[in-house]
Amino acid sequence: MVQIYTWAYQDWKTITKETLATIVGLPDGITADDYKNITGEAYVSPTAQATTPSTPTN
Repeated sequence: MVQIYTWAYQDWKTITKETLATIVGLPDGITADDYKNITGEAYVSPTAQATTPSTPTN
């Protein structure tokens, strides 16, 4: 499966880095090492955005 993603990203240009990032770690997806081998960049997992309660100003 990794070979198909490699072709799709490198040769066919039918998949983006952002799309590849969404399948890292999925059961039928790719690993972070696969992502790096395909894109040439280290995989950085998305972080949950911390929300802070807003304080009204007077």
